Amino acid sequence: MTLANAILVFAGGGLGALCRYSITTYVGARFAAFPLGTLAVNTVGSFLMGLIMGLLLLATERYGLVAESYRLLLTVGFLGGLTTFSSFSFETLLLLKGGSYLPALANIAANVLSGLLLAAAGLLLARGILR
Repeated sequence: MTLANAILVFAGGGLGALCRYSITTYVGARFAAFPLGTLAVNTVGSFLMGLIMGLLLLATERYGLVAESYRLLLTVGFLGGLTTFSSFSFETLLLLKGGSYLPALANIAANVLSGLLLAAAGLLLARGILR
């Protein structure tokens, strides 16, 4: 790991964490009974991961762009700071411990399925942009 790469990850991670805090605070204040804030950042992050990686992979393939610094800043850093599997896991556990089994299962299904679907949508959009 070089110092430049570490700075890229650090900067992206800080911005992503700030965005996560802002989104989860805003959404969470409006929907206290279900962890929609975490769902929002995880699904947006999944879409952006598909889009960004799709664009970077295609740009590398088509134009010979070396995208490693962009990947570190945007996916490892920013999206790593934005998305939050640990919060998803803990919020689901709290729902289960509180006897809210259906909301817990809905949270699991919503995060996993929407994450997969939106990552695929991001990849498809990236392919469409670089046609």
